[in-house]
Amino acid sequence: MMLRELCRIQTALSEADIARLEQLEQELPVIAELTNADIFIDCFDKSGRTVLVAAQARPAQVGSSVYAEDVVGKTVLREMEPAVYHAVESGLPARDLKAITQEGVTVRQDVVPVRGKDGKVIGVLICEKDISGRLIREKKYDELAREKEEHAGKQLLVAGKTGDVRMREVHHRVKNNLQMIASIMNLQARRSDNQQVRRAFRENTQRVLSIAAIHDILTRGEEGGGVRLLLLLERICREIQAVSGIGSRVRILVEGDDLLISADLASSIALAVNELVTNALEHGYPGDRTGRVTVKAQAGRLFSTIWVEDDGVGYDPMEPRRGSLGLELVTLTARDKLRGDFRIAPDETGTKAYFSFRMPPKED
Repeated sequence: MMLRELCRIQTALSEADIARLEQLEQELPVIAELTNADIFIDCFDKSGRTVLVAAQARPAQVGSSVYAEDVVGKTVLREMEPAVYHAVESGLPARDLKAITQEGVTVRQDVVPVRGKDGKVIGVLICEKDISGRLIREKKYDELAREKEEHAGKQLLVAGKTGDVRMREVHHRVKNNLQMIASIMNLQARRSDNQQVRRAFRENTQRVLSIAAIHDILTRGEEGGGVRLLLLLERICREIQAVSGIGSRVRILVEGDDLLISADLASSIALAVNELVTNALEHGYPGDRTGRVTVKAQAGRLFSTIWVEDDGVGYDPMEPRRGSLGLELVTLTARDKLRGDFRIAPDETGTKAYFSFRMPPKED
């Protein structure tokens, strides 16, 4: 079924939107050849709840496509291809996320939204590559590495216990010192009559407490020097809720995939999340407005992603605060420390932001 006919029958897209997708469809074979991957255009059906495949192109190289048949017109299941739904609903790209095709093959997806002339998302462009073979190889490598680690662990057990105790003591002292600095800044803030000064102290107090939270987690020594991502996000959000003074009128939820990350990576992630959540609370819920901020972790094969979404009043991209210190910190942190990128966008339901980060390769 041709894209135009399918979209007229099964979607609520306008003629102008369909023409936009038709124009993009003409480029799919070139994109497939360039990337040596399967390329698709997906869009919502008339219900606005289910995504379907509107166009498909295979790479020319024999054996490169993971599809035996055309899947145009078939339904995309949310549980099988979460990146597709997230991109079309949030209007933000998603990359390097695992998915299961309609034919049961494990693939890696990169997804970008496609917008019409009015700026609204009318579909998504998807690039898929087969990773099932790589997953089998990685599983074998992981099993060999686990055996190697277990052997080395037995030899270093006694020495490791001594080192862990000393490291926990260091983290404990650092945590206490950071909390002391935060307390001093709070005192300074309360003594100032200048609202801008008090706001600056409050923001920097929260930044310090975010780093202190990491050291508090490391002090427990439960993960051998690593940090559980969801535990870190929950701790940061609790600190923000307590310091912000916003009370219970705005809920902060943490959900998604858990990862074991290094202390250095945790510090950068904590800083970025702190800025985004604080920004959402400060600008999204003026007066007595109630709502919810959701912090979601999404694991990928190479890049993982942290989403911060709110249902507040949104923001004007032309406002000066777009260039605020907080958002500049997130941009620089994502680029220089996390080797990823940062995007933020308003829509009719609030503000959606994300930053990606790359997990360091495992050592042999």
